[in-house]
Amino acid sequence: MDEKDSKQDDIQNWANLSRSILNGVVGDYLAKENNPLAIEMAFYHQDQALDLNGSLTQQINGLAKNPLSNKIIILVHGLTNLETVWDFKSDIGSEEVSQESVNKDNYGLRIQESYGFTPFYLRYNTGLSIKENGEKLNGLLCQLKASYPIEIDEIVFMGFSMGGLLARSAQQIAQDTQAKWIEKLSNCYYIGTPHEGSPLEKFGHLTSSIVRLMPREYISHWADWIDVRSEGIQDLKHGLLNLKNADEKQTPEQDDPYEQSVRCGSFYVGAQHHFISGSLSENKDSLVNKFFGDSLVRHTSANPISAPEDCKSAHFDGIPHIPLAHSKRVYQQIKQWFDVHDSDIELKYAERTNTIEEQPLNPQGLSNQEIISGTIDLLVTAYDHTVEAVEKVHHSIADEPFKILEKIPVVAEVTKPISTSHKEILDTIYFSLKEGGKLAHKGAKLINSKGKKT
Repeated sequence: MDEKDSKQDDIQNWANLSRSILNGVVGDYLAKENNPLAIEMAFYHQDQALDLNGSLTQQINGLAKNPLSNKIIILVHGLTNLETVWDFKSDIGSEEVSQESVNKDNYGLRIQESYGFTPFYLRYNTGLSIKENGEKLNGLLCQLKASYPIEIDEIVFMGFSMGGLLARSAQQIAQDTQAKWIEKLSNCYYIGTPHEGSPLEKFGHLTSSIVRLMPREYISHWADWIDVRSEGIQDLKHGLLNLKNADEKQTPEQDDPYEQSVRCGSFYVGAQHHFISGSLSENKDSLVNKFFGDSLVRHTSANPISAPEDCKSAHFDGIPHIPLAHSKRVYQQIKQWFDVHDSDIELKYAERTNTIEEQPLNPQGLSNQEIISGTIDLLVTAYDHTVEAVEKVHHSIADEPFKILEKIPVVAEVTKPISTSHKEILDTIYFSLKEGGKLAHKGAKLINSKGKKT
Protein backbone atom coordinates (compact mmCIF):
# COMPACT_ATOMS: atom_id res chain seq x y z
CA MET A 1 0.00 0.00 0.00
CA ASP A 2 1.52 3.34 -1.04
CA GLU A 3 1.45 6.54 1.01
CA LYS A 4 -1.47 8.00 -0.93
CA ASP A 5 -3.67 4.94 -0.35
CA SER A 6 -2.65 4.91 3.30
CA LYS A 7 -3.74 8.53 3.76
CA GLN A 8 -7.05 7.82 2.02
CA ASP A 9 -7.65 4.89 4.36
CA ASP A 10 -6.84 7.09 7.35
CA ILE A 11 -9.32 9.72 6.16
CA GLN A 12 -11.99 7.06 5.58
CA ASN A 13 -11.41 5.53 9.01
CA TRP A 14 -11.61 8.97 10.62
CA ALA A 15 -14.84 9.72 8.74
CA ASN A 16 -16.39 6.38 9.79
CA LEU A 17 -15.41 6.90 13.42
CA SER A 18 -16.76 10.47 13.43
CA ARG A 19 -20.01 9.23 11.96
CA SER A 20 -20.31 6.48 14.60
CA ILE A 21 -19.75 9.01 17.40
CA LEU A 22 -22.35 11.32 15.89
CA ASN A 23 -24.83 8.44 15.69
CA GLY A 24 -24.21 7.60 19.33
CA VAL A 25 -24.93 11.15 20.46
CA VAL A 26 -27.90 12.08 18.21
CA GLY A 27 -28.54 8.92 16.20
CA ASP A 28 -32.24 8.83 17.05
CA TYR A 29 -32.66 12.31 15.56
CA LEU A 30 -30.69 11.35 12.44
CA ALA A 31 -32.91 8.30 11.87
CA LYS A 32 -36.13 10.23 12.53
CA GLU A 33 -35.20 12.95 10.04
CA ASN A 34 -33.85 10.48 7.44
CA ASN A 35 -30.51 12.23 7.67
CA PRO A 36 -28.04 10.44 5.34
CA LEU A 37 -25.48 10.39 8.16
CA ALA A 38 -27.62 7.85 10.07
CA ILE A 39 -26.04 4.38 10.10
CA GLU A 40 -28.14 1.49 8.83
CA MET A 41 -27.67 -1.74 10.77
CA ALA A 42 -25.72 -4.35 8.82
CA PHE A 43 -23.16 -7.11 9.19
CA TYR A 44 -19.74 -5.99 8.01
CA HIS A 45 -16.75 -7.76 6.49
CA GLN A 46 -13.48 -5.88 5.99
CA ASP A 47 -15.25 -2.52 6.38
CA GLN A 48 -17.87 -3.49 3.82
CA ALA A 49 -21.57 -4.06 4.47
CA LEU A 50 -22.84 -7.50 3.54
CA ASP A 51 -25.95 -7.72 1.40
CA LEU A 52 -28.03 -10.53 2.88
CA ASN A 53 -30.21 -10.54 -0.22
CA GLY A 54 -27.20 -11.55 -2.30
CA SER A 55 -24.83 -14.49 -2.21
CA LEU A 56 -22.73 -14.39 0.96
CA THR A 57 -20.37 -16.96 -0.52
CA GLN A 58 -19.64 -14.77 -3.53
CA GLN A 59 -19.36 -11.59 -1.47
CA ILE A 60 -16.78 -13.02 0.89
CA ASN A 61 -15.09 -15.38 -1.60
CA GLY A 62 -11.42 -14.51 -2.04
CA LEU A 63 -11.41 -12.02 0.86
CA ALA A 64 -11.72 -14.43 3.77
CA LYS A 65 -8.98 -16.89 4.67
CA ASN A 66 -11.51 -19.51 5.78
CA PRO A 67 -14.79 -20.49 4.10
CA LEU A 68 -18.16 -19.94 5.75
CA SER A 69 -18.94 -22.55 8.40
CA ASN A 70 -22.07 -23.90 10.07
CA LYS A 71 -20.99 -22.15 13.29
CA ILE A 72 -21.10 -18.36 13.52
CA ILE A 73 -20.21 -15.73 16.11
CA ILE A 74 -21.94 -12.34 16.17
CA LEU A 75 -19.79 -9.50 17.56
CA VAL A 76 -21.71 -6.38 18.64
CA HIS A 77 -19.80 -3.17 19.46
CA GLY A 78 -20.79 -0.57 22.04
CA LEU A 79 -21.98 3.04 22.15
CA THR A 80 -20.31 5.35 19.55
CA ASN A 81 -18.04 2.47 18.47
CA LEU A 82 -17.46 0.71 15.16
CA GLU A 83 -16.64 -2.95 14.69
CA THR A 84 -12.98 -1.86 14.70
CA VAL A 85 -13.18 -1.59 18.50
CA TRP A 86 -12.48 -5.34 18.53
CA ASP A 87 -9.11 -4.96 16.76
CA PHE A 88 -6.02 -5.59 18.87
CA LYS A 89 -3.83 -2.52 19.18
CA SER A 90 -0.50 -4.10 18.20
CA ASP A 91 2.84 -2.43 17.58
CA ILE A 92 3.88 -2.51 13.94
CA GLY A 93 7.35 -3.61 14.98
CA SER A 94 6.10 -6.47 17.11
CA GLU A 95 7.50 -9.87 16.22
CA GLU A 96 4.22 -11.50 17.17
CA VAL A 97 2.13 -9.64 14.59
CA SER A 98 3.25 -8.91 11.06
CA GLN A 99 2.69 -5.50 9.49
CA GLU A 100 0.07 -6.90 7.11
CA SER A 101 -2.07 -8.13 10.00
CA VAL A 102 -1.93 -4.95 12.09
CA ASN A 103 -5.49 -3.88 12.99
CA LYS A 104 -6.80 -7.12 11.40
CA ASP A 105 -6.44 -9.28 14.48
CA ASN A 106 -9.34 -9.50 16.89
CA TYR A 107 -11.41 -11.85 19.04
CA GLY A 108 -13.58 -12.89 16.10
CA LEU A 109 -10.69 -13.80 13.78
CA ARG A 110 -8.86 -15.71 16.51
CA ILE A 111 -11.98 -17.69 17.37
CA GLN A 112 -12.46 -18.45 13.68
CA GLU A 113 -8.86 -19.64 13.37
CA SER A 114 -9.02 -21.83 16.48
CA TYR A 115 -12.60 -23.10 16.49
CA GLY A 116 -14.01 -22.54 13.00
CA PHE A 117 -16.72 -20.02 13.93
CA THR A 118 -17.35 -17.56 11.09
CA PRO A 119 -17.35 -14.01 12.55
CA PHE A 120 -20.02 -11.47 11.64
CA TYR A 121 -19.38 -7.92 12.90
CA LEU A 122 -22.46 -5.78 13.47
CA ARG A 123 -22.42 -2.05 12.75
CA TYR A 124 -25.45 -0.10 13.93
CA ASN A 125 -26.85 3.26 15.01
CA THR A 126 -26.09 3.29 18.74
CA GLY A 127 -28.29 6.36 19.28
CA LEU A 128 -31.48 4.35 18.78
CA SER A 129 -33.14 2.73 21.77
CA ILE A 130 -31.86 -0.67 22.84
CA LYS A 131 -35.29 -2.15 22.22
CA GLU A 132 -35.47 -0.80 18.65
CA ASN A 133 -31.97 -2.02 17.86
CA GLY A 134 -32.84 -5.38 19.42
CA GLU A 135 -35.78 -5.68 17.04
CA LYS A 136 -33.56 -4.78 14.10
CA LEU A 137 -30.91 -7.33 15.12
CA ASN A 138 -33.54 -10.05 15.51
CA GLY A 139 -34.78 -9.32 11.99
CA LEU A 140 -31.24 -9.30 10.62
CA LEU A 141 -30.47 -12.69 12.20
CA CYS A 142 -33.67 -14.15 10.76
CA GLN A 143 -32.58 -12.89 7.34
CA LEU A 144 -29.04 -14.22 7.82
CA LYS A 145 -30.32 -17.67 8.74
CA ALA A 146 -32.56 -17.74 5.66
CA SER A 147 -29.83 -16.58 3.23
CA TYR A 148 -26.88 -18.54 4.64
CA PRO A 149 -25.47 -21.03 2.10
CA ILE A 150 -25.54 -23.93 4.60
CA GLU A 151 -27.54 -24.72 7.70
CA ILE A 152 -26.47 -22.68 10.74
CA ASP A 153 -26.05 -25.18 13.56
CA GLU A 154 -24.59 -22.95 16.28
CA ILE A 155 -24.62 -19.24 17.13
CA VAL A 156 -22.47 -17.40 19.68
CA PHE A 157 -23.09 -13.81 20.81
CA MET A 158 -20.28 -11.52 21.92
CA GLY A 159 -21.39 -8.05 23.01
CA PHE A 160 -19.22 -5.22 24.25
CA SER A 161 -20.76 -2.59 26.54
CA MET A 162 -24.10 -1.53 25.00
CA GLY A 163 -23.65 -4.43 22.57
CA GLY A 164 -24.29 -6.86 25.43
CA LEU A 165 -27.62 -5.17 26.16
CA LEU A 166 -28.48 -5.36 22.48
CA ALA A 167 -27.68 -9.09 22.46
CA ARG A 168 -30.00 -9.61 25.43
CA SER A 169 -32.74 -7.52 23.88
CA ALA A 170 -32.55 -9.57 20.66
CA GLN A 171 -32.79 -12.78 22.70
CA GLN A 172 -35.95 -11.59 24.41
CA ILE A 173 -37.56 -10.43 21.17
CA ALA A 174 -36.62 -13.68 19.42
CA GLN A 175 -38.30 -15.68 22.18
CA ASP A 176 -41.38 -13.45 22.11
CA THR A 177 -41.69 -13.81 18.31
CA GLN A 178 -40.57 -17.46 18.22
CA ALA A 179 -37.71 -16.68 15.84
CA LYS A 180 -35.97 -19.90 14.83
CA TRP A 181 -32.38 -18.62 15.17
CA ILE A 182 -32.65 -18.48 18.96
CA GLU A 183 -32.72 -22.29 19.08
CA LYS A 184 -29.15 -22.32 17.72
CA LEU A 185 -27.79 -19.92 20.37
CA SER A 186 -25.25 -21.80 22.51
CA ASN A 187 -23.10 -19.17 24.25
CA CYS A 188 -23.25 -15.47 25.07
CA TYR A 189 -20.34 -13.27 26.16
CA TYR A 190 -21.08 -9.92 27.82
CA ILE A 191 -17.96 -7.75 28.03
CA GLY A 192 -18.16 -4.60 30.18
CA THR A 193 -21.93 -4.54 29.76
CA PRO A 194 -23.97 -2.20 32.04
CA HIS A 195 -26.79 -4.69 32.69
CA GLU A 196 -28.04 -2.59 35.59
CA GLY A 197 -27.05 0.84 34.32
CA SER A 198 -24.07 3.12 33.92
CA PRO A 199 -23.20 5.70 36.63
CA LEU A 200 -22.23 8.25 33.95
CA GLU A 201 -25.71 8.34 32.45
CA LYS A 202 -27.28 8.32 35.91
CA PHE A 203 -25.22 11.43 36.67
CA GLY A 204 -26.38 13.06 33.43
CA HIS A 205 -30.01 12.34 34.30
CA LEU A 206 -29.52 13.70 37.84
CA THR A 207 -27.87 16.88 36.51
CA SER A 208 -30.73 17.45 34.09
CA SER A 209 -33.31 16.95 36.86
CA ILE A 210 -31.58 19.43 39.20
CA VAL A 211 -31.23 22.11 36.52
CA ARG A 212 -34.87 21.68 35.53
CA LEU A 213 -35.95 22.43 39.11
CA MET A 214 -34.29 25.86 39.10
CA PRO A 215 -36.93 28.59 39.64
CA ARG A 216 -35.54 30.87 36.92
CA GLU A 217 -36.55 29.87 33.39
CA TYR A 218 -33.34 31.25 31.89
CA ILE A 219 -31.52 28.63 34.01
CA SER A 220 -33.98 25.71 34.02
CA HIS A 221 -34.35 25.63 30.23
CA TRP A 222 -30.73 24.46 29.89
CA ALA A 223 -31.97 21.04 31.04
CA ASP A 224 -33.37 20.69 27.53
CA TRP A 225 -29.82 20.97 26.19
CA ILE A 226 -28.58 18.33 28.60
CA ASP A 227 -31.41 16.03 27.48
CA VAL A 228 -30.45 16.36 23.81
CA ARG A 229 -28.47 13.10 24.21
CA SER A 230 -29.86 10.15 22.28
CA GLU A 231 -32.32 7.47 23.39
CA GLY A 232 -29.48 4.95 23.26
CA ILE A 233 -27.46 6.94 25.80
CA GLN A 234 -30.47 7.51 28.03
CA ASP A 235 -31.20 3.77 27.98
CA LEU A 236 -27.89 3.25 29.75
CA LYS A 237 -29.30 4.86 32.89
CA HIS A 238 -30.87 1.56 33.95
CA GLY A 239 -29.43 -0.88 31.39
CA LEU A 240 -32.19 -3.33 30.51
CA LEU A 241 -34.23 -2.28 33.52
CA ASN A 242 -35.94 0.34 31.34
CA LEU A 243 -37.29 -2.10 28.76
CA LYS A 244 -40.43 -2.64 30.76
CA ASN A 245 -43.90 -2.88 29.33
CA ALA A 246 -44.98 0.68 28.59
CA ASP A 247 -48.42 -0.07 30.01
CA GLU A 248 -47.03 -0.74 33.48
CA LYS A 249 -47.36 2.21 35.86
CA GLN A 250 -44.45 1.32 38.14
CA THR A 251 -41.17 3.07 37.59
CA PRO A 252 -37.86 1.13 37.62
CA GLU A 253 -36.97 2.78 40.94
CA GLN A 254 -40.14 1.40 42.54
CA ASP A 255 -39.60 -2.20 41.47
CA ASP A 256 -37.24 -4.86 42.73
CA PRO A 257 -34.07 -4.79 40.53
CA TYR A 258 -33.99 -8.58 40.21
CA GLU A 259 -37.59 -8.79 39.01
CA GLN A 260 -37.02 -5.90 36.59
CA SER A 261 -33.93 -7.47 35.08
CA VAL A 262 -35.59 -10.86 34.66
CA ARG A 263 -38.64 -9.33 32.99
CA CYS A 264 -36.71 -7.05 30.69
CA GLY A 265 -34.47 -8.87 28.25
CA SER A 266 -34.12 -12.35 29.73
CA PHE A 267 -31.14 -14.62 29.24
CA TYR A 268 -31.97 -17.47 26.86
CA VAL A 269 -32.04 -20.64 28.99
CA GLY A 270 -30.64 -22.79 26.21
CA ALA A 271 -27.34 -20.88 26.18
CA GLN A 272 -24.37 -20.60 28.53
CA HIS A 273 -23.81 -16.99 29.66
CA HIS A 274 -20.41 -15.42 30.41
CA PHE A 275 -19.76 -12.08 32.13
CA ILE A 276 -16.53 -10.10 31.91
CA SER A 277 -15.79 -6.93 33.88
CA GLY A 278 -12.78 -4.65 34.30
CA SER A 279 -11.55 -1.86 36.55
CA LEU A 280 -9.30 1.18 36.44
CA SER A 281 -6.84 0.18 39.13
CA GLU A 282 -4.83 -3.03 39.47
CA ASN A 283 -5.49 -2.81 43.21
CA LYS A 284 -8.71 -4.79 43.60
CA ASP A 285 -9.51 -3.07 46.91
CA SER A 286 -9.11 0.42 45.46
CA LEU A 287 -11.94 2.90 46.15
CA VAL A 288 -11.62 4.03 42.54
CA ASN A 289 -12.61 0.55 41.39
CA LYS A 290 -15.57 0.40 43.76
CA PHE A 291 -17.00 3.78 42.73
CA PHE A 292 -16.05 3.96 39.03
CA GLY A 293 -15.47 0.35 37.99
CA ASP A 294 -13.87 0.30 34.55
CA SER A 295 -14.60 4.07 34.22
CA LEU A 296 -18.07 3.57 32.70
CA VAL A 297 -19.45 0.35 34.18
CA ARG A 298 -19.25 -0.88 37.75
CA HIS A 299 -18.46 -4.48 38.62
CA THR A 300 -21.93 -5.03 40.08
CA SER A 301 -23.58 -3.83 36.87
CA ALA A 302 -21.37 -5.94 34.60
CA ASN A 303 -22.27 -8.95 36.78
CA PRO A 304 -26.03 -8.52 37.34
CA ILE A 305 -27.87 -10.13 40.21
CA SER A 306 -30.28 -11.64 37.69
CA ALA A 307 -27.54 -13.62 35.92
CA PRO A 308 -28.32 -17.35 35.52
CA GLU A 309 -27.03 -19.54 38.34
CA ASP A 310 -24.82 -21.61 36.03
CA CYS A 311 -23.16 -18.56 34.42
CA LYS A 312 -19.42 -17.96 34.17
CA SER A 313 -17.70 -14.73 35.16
CA ALA A 314 -14.26 -13.18 35.15
CA HIS A 315 -12.91 -9.86 36.40
CA PHE A 316 -9.76 -8.03 35.27
CA ASP A 317 -8.29 -5.40 37.57
CA GLY A 318 -6.30 -2.76 35.70
CA ILE A 319 -8.19 -3.11 32.40
CA PRO A 320 -10.53 -0.12 31.84
CA HIS A 321 -13.65 -0.09 29.69
CA ILE A 322 -12.58 0.24 26.03
CA PRO A 323 -9.50 -2.05 26.27
CA LEU A 324 -11.79 -4.88 27.43
CA ALA A 325 -12.82 -5.26 23.77
CA HIS A 326 -9.26 -5.91 22.55
CA SER A 327 -7.23 -7.23 25.46
CA LYS A 328 -5.04 -10.30 25.08
CA ARG A 329 -5.64 -11.10 28.76
CA VAL A 330 -9.38 -11.03 28.21
CA TYR A 331 -9.07 -13.17 25.08
CA GLN A 332 -7.13 -15.81 26.99
CA GLN A 333 -10.11 -16.12 29.35
CA ILE A 334 -12.51 -16.32 26.41
CA LYS A 335 -10.32 -18.99 24.85
CA GLN A 336 -10.35 -21.02 28.06
CA TRP A 337 -14.15 -20.95 28.05
CA PHE A 338 -14.20 -22.00 24.39
CA ASP A 339 -11.80 -24.85 25.15
CA VAL A 340 -14.19 -26.36 27.69
CA HIS A 341 -17.25 -25.62 25.56
CA ASP A 342 -19.10 -28.91 25.30
CA SER A 343 -20.54 -29.29 21.80
CA ASP A 344 -21.31 -32.38 19.78
CA ILE A 345 -21.97 -30.31 16.66
CA GLU A 346 -19.64 -31.28 13.83
CA LEU A 347 -17.88 -28.38 12.13
CA LYS A 348 -18.86 -28.06 8.47
CA TYR A 349 -17.86 -25.61 5.76
CA ALA A 350 -19.69 -24.18 2.78
CA GLU A 351 -18.11 -24.93 -0.57
CA ARG A 352 -16.06 -22.12 -2.03
CA THR A 353 -17.24 -20.88 -5.41
CA ASN A 354 -14.94 -20.78 -8.40
CA THR A 355 -16.42 -17.50 -9.56
CA ILE A 356 -13.64 -15.30 -10.92
CA GLU A 357 -15.49 -12.04 -10.35
CA GLU A 358 -16.87 -12.08 -6.86
CA GLN A 359 -20.13 -10.30 -6.11
CA PRO A 360 -19.14 -6.77 -5.00
CA LEU A 361 -19.72 -5.81 -1.42
CA ASN A 362 -21.80 -2.80 -0.47
CA PRO A 363 -19.40 -0.09 0.70
CA GLN A 364 -22.13 1.85 2.49
CA GLY A 365 -20.19 4.99 1.61
CA LEU A 366 -21.75 8.44 1.43
CA SER A 367 -21.70 10.70 -1.58
CA ASN A 368 -20.42 14.28 -1.25
CA GLN A 369 -23.99 15.54 -1.54
CA GLU A 370 -25.15 13.27 1.29
CA ILE A 371 -22.30 14.38 3.53
CA ILE A 372 -22.99 18.06 2.79
CA SER A 373 -26.74 17.61 3.21
CA GLY A 374 -26.45 15.70 6.47
CA THR A 375 -23.93 18.17 7.90
CA ILE A 376 -26.03 21.20 6.96
CA ASP A 377 -29.10 19.60 8.54
CA LEU A 378 -27.22 19.03 11.81
CA LEU A 379 -25.74 22.54 11.85
CA VAL A 380 -29.14 24.07 11.22
CA THR A 381 -30.65 21.91 13.99
CA ALA A 382 -28.01 23.26 16.38
CA TYR A 383 -28.89 26.75 15.11
CA ASP A 384 -32.59 26.09 15.82
CA HIS A 385 -31.86 24.98 19.38
CA THR A 386 -29.62 27.99 19.94
CA VAL A 387 -32.25 30.45 18.68
CA GLU A 388 -34.88 28.81 20.87
CA ALA A 389 -32.59 28.93 23.91
CA VAL A 390 -31.64 32.58 23.36
CA GLU A 391 -35.31 33.47 22.86
CA LYS A 392 -36.25 31.88 26.19
CA VAL A 393 -33.41 33.61 27.99
CA HIS A 394 -34.22 36.95 26.38
CA HIS A 395 -37.93 36.77 27.22
CA SER A 396 -37.31 35.46 30.73
CA ILE A 397 -34.78 38.14 31.65
CA ALA A 398 -36.80 40.94 30.01
CA ASP A 399 -40.03 39.90 31.74
CA GLU A 400 -38.66 40.20 35.26
CA PRO A 401 -38.29 44.02 35.44
CA PHE A 402 -41.62 44.52 33.66
CA LYS A 403 -43.38 42.28 36.19
CA ILE A 404 -41.92 44.33 39.02
CA LEU A 405 -42.87 47.66 37.41
CA GLU A 406 -46.43 46.45 36.72
CA LYS A 407 -46.92 46.09 40.49
CA ILE A 408 -46.12 49.77 41.07
CA PRO A 409 -49.36 51.82 40.66
CA VAL A 410 -47.62 54.99 39.41
CA VAL A 411 -45.98 53.33 36.39
CA ALA A 412 -48.20 50.27 35.92
CA GLU A 413 -50.33 51.79 33.14
CA VAL A 414 -47.29 52.86 31.14
CA THR A 415 -45.38 49.62 31.74
CA LYS A 416 -47.97 47.25 30.30
CA PRO A 417 -48.09 48.65 26.72
CA ILE A 418 -44.28 48.96 26.67
CA SER A 419 -44.00 45.35 27.79
CA THR A 420 -46.46 44.23 25.10
CA SER A 421 -44.66 46.21 22.40
CA HIS A 422 -41.29 44.82 23.50
CA LYS A 423 -42.64 41.25 23.34
CA GLU A 424 -44.08 41.78 19.85
CA ILE A 425 -40.74 43.11 18.60
CA LEU A 426 -38.91 40.10 20.06
CA ASP A 427 -41.47 37.68 18.60
CA THR A 428 -41.00 39.21 15.15
CA ILE A 429 -37.21 38.96 15.34
CA TYR A 430 -37.16 35.36 16.51
CA PHE A 431 -39.87 34.37 14.04
CA SER A 432 -37.63 35.60 11.22
CA LEU A 433 -34.64 33.72 12.63
CA LYS A 434 -36.67 30.50 12.87
CA GLU A 435 -37.96 30.88 9.31
CA GLY A 436 -34.36 31.16 8.16
CA GLY A 437 -33.66 27.82 9.82
CA LYS A 438 -36.62 26.21 8.04
CA LEU A 439 -35.32 27.40 4.68
CA ALA A 440 -31.88 25.96 5.46
CA HIS A 441 -33.45 22.57 6.32
CA LYS A 442 -35.27 22.58 2.96
CA GLY A 443 -32.01 23.42 1.22
CA ALA A 444 -30.29 20.46 2.88
CA LYS A 445 -33.04 18.09 1.73
CA LEU A 446 -32.83 19.51 -1.80
CA ILE A 447 -29.08 18.88 -1.93
CA ASN A 448 -29.63 15.32 -0.72
CA SER A 449 -32.37 14.61 -3.28
CA LYS A 450 -30.19 15.88 -6.13
CA GLY A 451 -27.34 13.71 -4.92
CA LYS A 452 -29.56 10.62 -5.05
CA LYS A 453 -30.70 11.40 -8.63
CA THR A 454 -27.15 11.69 -9.88
